[in-house]
Amino acid sequence: MNVNEIFLAEFKEEMATTRKFFAAVSDDLFEFTPHEKSKKLGELINHMILIPSWVGVIAQNTELDWSKVPTPETLTSKEAILKQFDANVIIGAKAFEETNNDQLMENWTMKNSDAGKVFFSGKKITAVRRYVLNHTVHHRAQLGVYLRLNNIAVPGSYVASADDTLF
Repeated sequence: MNVNEIFLAEFKEEMATTRKFFAAVSDDLFEFTPHEKSKKLGELINHMILIPSWVGVIAQNTELDWSKVPTPETLTSKEAILKQFDANVIIGAKAFEETNNDQLMENWTMKNSDAGKVFFSGKKITAVRRYVLNHTVHHRAQLGVYLRLNNIAVPGSYVASADDTLF
């Protein structure tokens, strides 16, 4: 089995789980923030919906320079969020399907040339794991806290949450 196939299977599972978390959100919570240093729920979700599309950005390029990336449109409804997330998952899955082991072993850099910063320089395989898969799980956990603080049932991720009946 090729690495892209292994990643694709994991990607599909993580994105399906993430979608359950998005579906639990209501539009009236987009301004909620648990702390002054935390993103608003709408900002967090708008960031998260982009992550699946980064598979192609990583696999098909040698670098990502954030200073050259336009600011994406901010979506303000759950319906729009789910629609864009679903589209980005399709983009990410297609990128995995079109990527091979050799490409994943190539070098890739993430930077902001305007600020003179390099955030990552290494193999694409590491970047995909870190900035797509792990990054999604990290923010999904944050979203789970936002849901809990608003007394919304938190979907299970790998088995059940405290809101699910396991047996």
